[in-house]
Formats: sequence, structure tokens, C-alpha cells
Amino acid sequence: MNPTTLILLLLCIALAGHYVSQKLLLKKGWESDDPKRIVNRLMMNGAVLIFIAIAALLMADPPYGLFGILIFIEGAVSVTFGRKLSKK
Repeated sequence: MNPTTLILLLLCIALAGHYVSQKLLLKKGWESDDPKRIVNRLMMNGAVLIFIAIAALLMADPPYGLFGILIFIEGAVSVTFGRKLSKK
């Protein structure tokens, strides 16, 4: 198996796991009386992922562009969860 394919597969699995954990945090925040701590965590996770995605996209060597796009999407989802929870 090509090392790039293996890395992409592992990244997809890691991002799927991260998505599930963020979804559980969102659920926990909806059930909480004061979700401020959870909102901060979701926003921080999203900001870190977006920073990593931008760094991967700046490298611009294949396959880092694809990695950066996937990580950027996950970061945007995390920030969206935080914004949705903050409007509660």
C-alpha cells in the first residue's frame, strides 16, 4: 500500500473520530446549564484545526492540499458547533 494512501486513510479515520467527539461535546453542551466552557473548547479545537489546515495548504505539495482541505472542513464543523451552542 502506498504510504500516501495509508496516511490519507488514517487521517480520515482520525477526523471521523474527532467529528464524533465534537458531536458528543455539542450534545453535552445542550444538556448543560452553562455551556460556556464547552463552547470555548469547540471554538479552540476548530481554530487549531483551521491553523493546521492552512499550514498544510501552504505546503502545496501533493497530497498536503487534500489533507488541508479535509482538516479545514473538520475545523469549520467544530467552529459551527461552537457557534450553534453559543446561541443557546
